[in-house]
Amino acid sequence: MVTPLEVNARYLAQNIQDLRKKLGLTQGRLAEIAGATRASIALIESGTSNPTLDVLLKLSYALEISLTELMSPARADCLHIRSDDVPLSRKSRKGVTLRKILPDKTGATDIDELILDPGQSLGGTPHVEGTKEYFTCIEGEITITVLGEVFRVKSGDVLTFPGDKPHHYKNNFRGTSRGLSVVLFRPK
Repeated sequence: MVTPLEVNARYLAQNIQDLRKKLGLTQGRLAEIAGATRASIALIESGTSNPTLDVLLKLSYALEISLTELMSPARADCLHIRSDDVPLSRKSRKGVTLRKILPDKTGATDIDELILDPGQSLGGTPHVEGTKEYFTCIEGEITITVLGEVFRVKSGDVLTFPGDKPHHYKNNFRGTSRGLSVVLFRPK
């Protein structure tokens, strides 16, 4: 059975290691800043050490974190982006909204929300060769044309197509239509 001391030693070990790496510090450099030895930092990071309060305080000052946070379970590295701060695509205009769902550039995947008012359309830009696109209609109905072939994609439907070919989205529905486009970049 794992004891509370062992659990807290693991939290401490992981937090120090994560913070040290985030700050770009080696164990030796952290030891210098905290007035400790590199060996003591290595032991703490291994979770096998029971450091004194003095050492813990020095580490918390060196890492610019409270002692409570230093001993706490790790928190998720989350980023909450408010809707007003989600970037709109250059293609967005009155009646057409194209919003990025992934705020970070991944290089391999792109996910956009497409909202089209009645009668509005958007030309899709062909992506690099080998790209696959998945479009899921969330609300309404969107007509997607790929190389002249027309598909009526209704709420709940998914259309997969080669994203490297000319394609076009249009809302012929009487209300606003909304969908998600997932683009997987897989160059041949």
